[in-house]
Amino acid sequence: MNRNLPKIDLFQNNLFLKKKKSKMKIGVAPATPIFTGSTIVENPEVTVVQYNEAHLTEKILRGLDCLPAPDGKVTWYDVRGLSDVPLVEHLGKTFGVHPLAIEDILHTQQRPKWDDYENGVFIIVRALRHESKVPLGEVIVEQVSFYIEKNVVLTFQEDTHDLFRAVRERLARGQGKGRQKGSDYLTYALLDCIVDDYIALLDHTEDAAEVVENQILTQFNPSVRSDIYKLKRQISEIRRIVVPMRDVVGRLSREEGEIIDPTNHIYTRDLYDHIVRVIESVENQRDMLTNLDELYNAEVANRANHVMKVLTIVSAIFIPLTFIVGVYGTNFKYVPELEFHNAYFVMWLVMLFIVIAQLIFFRWKKWL
Repeated sequence: MNRNLPKIDLFQNNLFLKKKKSKMKIGVAPATPIFTGSTIVENPEVTVVQYNEAHLTEKILRGLDCLPAPDGKVTWYDVRGLSDVPLVEHLGKTFGVHPLAIEDILHTQQRPKWDDYENGVFIIVRALRHESKVPLGEVIVEQVSFYIEKNVVLTFQEDTHDLFRAVRERLARGQGKGRQKGSDYLTYALLDCIVDDYIALLDHTEDAAEVVENQILTQFNPSVRSDIYKLKRQISEIRRIVVPMRDVVGRLSREEGEIIDPTNHIYTRDLYDHIVRVIESVENQRDMLTNLDELYNAEVANRANHVMKVLTIVSAIFIPLTFIVGVYGTNFKYVPELEFHNAYFVMWLVMLFIVIAQLIFFRWKKWL
């Protein structure tokens, strides 16, 4: 397994988002299937799950092995790895996927979208997940494509990581309504899995923001400014991904036809509410990070003012002392006080009295 997907690296590197460079397709005819990603997976897996209310079978195939036909059951073909272009083309031709959809599947920098085709519905979303358990970790961005027909769902993931294991396990145990429903409900369950990852990720970024806030208030360090900047970039990237997702889920919650069963709209509307809450959370965290930036600037200004106050007090203390030293350091021949036997010690006592009096006055005024 080779994980070269773009990573949102919060605090471990200077660059916040490691974006992969996609291969350019300048001059290439439309609908030409060219893989533009950088994650190379040899012998991609195709997991085929076929089920109805009574039975479920699951097979893991490699490459262009013989794919089971739908056979009247709901059939889910989950492809993990897109570098095998002939495999993606073969699946596309088998199920009549439009060539433009095949091109979009292989071009891994797509914006989340919904397209209607004659034979089915095509959806692209972007999955986000973090693998580290510590508050400051990494986030992996992955494009996921769906092609939906009646009783058939094809999913295409960039990486070999199993994003949908929870759904597969629920189906295997017969939990929930999945086994009683069709391909549209399965699509809802898979999208719900992706949205749950969004929520977990936002919990992660909120924890990171709280760590930064603690650092500002208790252990101020100038390097925390770069942490705030990285978090703001991360939230902007998440927003760029989840806002179009709202349109995709909204379309699913309103669509009707042979593929989409209107009785499932209650579930998709609930999913729409989840994605709206995710967007609200993103906006709240953007505001929080803006406030953290302002708090940082205020803390910097406060510390600068504190330093200036200390320096001003020190200067104020030395002004009268400098005056005394200046007077008795003059070069006049006759300075009466110089004739006193203990004049030097008297001058030190006067200077010490002035310093103590000033400190008491500053304390009384609460300047210290």
